[in-house]
Order: sequence, then C-alpha cells, then structure tokens
Amino acid sequence: MSAVVRLRGVPVGEGRAKVAASLSSPRAADLLAEAGRVLAAGVDVAEWRADHALAAGTPVTGLPAALRERLGDTPLLLTVRSAHEGGAATLDDAAYAAAVTSLLEPGGGDAVDLEAARHAVLPDLLARAREAGLPVLVSAHDVHATPSAAEITDLLAAMAAAGADVVKLAVTARGPRDVLALLEGTLAARETLDVPVVTMAMGPAGLVSRLCGEVFGSALTFGAVDRPSAPGQIDARALREVVDLVHEHGGGGR
Repeated sequence: MSAVVRLRGVPVGEGRAKVAASLSSPRAADLLAEAGRVLAAGVDVAEWRADHALAAGTPVTGLPAALRERLGDTPLLLTVRSAHEGGAATLDDAAYAAAVTSLLEPGGGDAVDLEAARHAVLPDLLARAREAGLPVLVSAHDVHATPSAAEITDLLAAMAAAGADVVKLAVTARGPRDVLALLEGTLAARETLDVPVVTMAMGPAGLVSRLCGEVFGSALTFGAVDRPSAPGQIDARALREVVDLVHEHGGGGR
C-alpha cells in the first residue's frame, strides 16, 4: 500500500529511503554544534535524542526551537528514548509523558517519536501531538532479540491502529535468520498498512537491513555523524551513498 508523510517537504514513504542521524549531546552548546555537523552531513532527517539531555539534567525549554533554527530546512524528529528501549533516561509513564510534552513547543520539532509500550499515556500524548500539529512516529525497540516475522507484522499493525502516522521497529539481530525475519515482517507490513514503515535490525548482523531496507519497504534508515545512537549504525555519508545506489539499481520496493 502507498503512504507518504511529509516532514518539511521531505516525503517519508516515497522515493528512496530517507537517511536520518541522531543528535545526542547532553549539553545545549554542544548539541547546537552537533546539529551543524549533522546538517553538513546532508541527512534527510535529524533526530534529537532528548533523553541524553534529560539524563544530564540539562533544561530542554527552548532547545527544540533553537535546533529548528540551526537545522534550516532539515526536518527535526523529537525523541525521548527510555532506558529499557536503549535510551539514556529512566522514566516512569508520568515522567515520560511530562518529558515528551515539554518538547512540544511552538516553532520546534517537525515530528515526535512516541513509544508504543507507553500504553497508559500514549493516547493522551497522541492527542497533544495532534494539537501541536506534529506527525507521530510510534516506535518499539527490542534490545535483546528479534520476534518472528508474523509478530513483527502484527506489532507494526498495532502501532498503526493506535494512531501512528509512521511506524518504527528496531530489533536486535543475533544472526542472518533474525534479519530475514525482520525483512519478511517489514515487507508484509508495507503491503498491508497505509502508513510508512521504518524497520532496522541492530547489531553487526543487521547492517544489511540499514543499507537495503528500501527493497523490503522500509522508508527511513539511521546513520551516525558524531557517534552511533544504536548498535550497528555506520557513517551517515557512507550510508547515503549505499542507499542512493540501492534505490537507483535495486530499490523501488514501494
């Protein structure tokens, strides 16, 4: 099925897979400098991993707008990643909801990531994001293993049913068969859902999913500029070259 979400004019779910990179500096001045390097790397989307600032006790008020100005036309995805999903911040549901809400300031981000596992607060956060005019990427991260292909498809479908504009799943691949399960589940989701699908397998075995995900229906992939934000990420510039090559010669899965 066809689905496109536009972030500042960048069509996620159309054309080649888009390349994103994360900003994870814990201090404001360093974060803005990092944004400049991410911008120079030519990524399609910048993700601010605000959990690193929150874990360091850095005030986040005003930072979304400051990053938005620094990044120019590059879209900004706002993310608070919990420790149990590979992030830097240990937050209960109430603290997680407060942290995400604090990022939804006018003139800030272009989309927000919400964790699917936050069942108690997800509906309210979805409503708050809608009020702020932001598309929502609902995500899940398995930092230990890879579910079966059928479970992957079902999980992505559940995130779409919850109200996501984009669905994202990252798993941990222990070997090639885990990667095959991810790609099979991704393809089935892309063929049945009416939202863009984003998947990747973390770890060395999963690199092929970051490079060639477009062929199986993944609309976005993550690289690194200063440092990886998840296991298995490679340099964003090198990733962009491969993604372009795959799209030119073997992509077009959507």
